Amino acid sequence: MRAKAVLLALGLLGCDGWDESPKPPPPAPAPPGSVARGAAARQAALAPPGPAVDAALLARGADRHAIFCAPCHGPRGQGDGVVVARGFPAPPATAGVPPEFSLRAIATNQGGAHPFEDRLSPYDRWAIARFLEAVPR
Repeated sequence: MRAKAVLLALGLLGCDGWDESPKPPPPAPAPPGSVARGAAARQAALAPPGPAVDAALLARGADRHAIFCAPCHGPRGQGDGVVVARGFPAPPATAGVPPEFSLRAIATNQGGAHPFEDRLSPYDRWAIARFLEAVPR
């Protein structure tokens, strides 16, 4: 019985990679000068001056900041988040920075952390940027 199990296992191992079904061709490269669908609208949404600053925008910014930024940067953007208290290197303070810097930093996360471009809409990025601009240093 044991010999049959070993032979079956060896036989199954040998079957790996025997898929001879036709593979789809790789996608063609994008033509020079082309722009991804929705990229122009996204760029327009991120262009200054951004949405009007009101209480709703600042509240949204505070909420999104608490979720995405505060663990590292702290609740007021001073670089004193809970992960810093547990030994993570302190990130730069973000309170009072210009919105253009915040928008770029959120998208690319220049300090080496995870970028949030794919997780935060342009509106939410503006909301966080305006919230940080309003926070006193």
